[in-house]
Amino acid sequence: MKVAVAVARCVFCNSLSHTTADCNSNMKGRRQILTKIGYEFMLDDNLPNFKSLPINELRFIASIYEKFQKISNKRYLRTQMCMYFDNEWQVEYLYSPIPLTLTKSRMIKELVHRWTIYTSIRKNHNHEKPEDGDCPICMDCMSSYTWNPYKLNWDMIVTKLYLDDAMFQSNILTPCRHSFCGSCWELHMKANSKVEYHEHRFRQEPTGRRIVSCPMCRYPMRYLPPLPN
Repeated sequence: MKVAVAVARCVFCNSLSHTTADCNSNMKGRRQILTKIGYEFMLDDNLPNFKSLPINELRFIASIYEKFQKISNKRYLRTQMCMYFDNEWQVEYLYSPIPLTLTKSRMIKELVHRWTIYTSIRKNHNHEKPEDGDCPICMDCMSSYTWNPYKLNWDMIVTKLYLDDAMFQSNILTPCRHSFCGSCWELHMKANSKVEYHEHRFRQEPTGRRIVSCPMCRYPMRYLPPLPN
């Protein structure tokens, strides 16, 4: 007597040739779009129209959501989340996977509910992003900000690369709170710095320091020139 063995189909593309975890289907040309939704809908002010999507696409979005929310250090996560939520169960709920076996209506309910709970974090993401830093001399972008889904805040990244032998390997923040890229500040120092002398009319001896003014507000800054190699 033969016993029929049920073969599990891929929940994304309904194929028998591979499992859900190994699916590389292009989802009828929509894989890139669905991946973008899965990664970004929690931080989007406008909730996607999930009702218009078939169940297999909703399952794919739920799997991407799990990757977006995945974090190993739950203890650190709770510390970051305390500023947004009063109840710890909300943190556990947000960072738990959505079962891919749910019906379409329950799947939509799960996605919408998590998006609603995420409101306070979404507000911090969408309305409190720091401005990118542009060098006022060359107008190149010195630094930009990227959202860290684990820290739940904005991380600054340096966007302008520097040569290994450059005098300044990063951006410069002056005491007068003006920022410049290292290469422009180096050129400014070489072209505009002056030797500092003792403040005595009978002694014109150098102090060993040099003076350079901020190109934005003319604030004077004193520094010791680097020793020759």
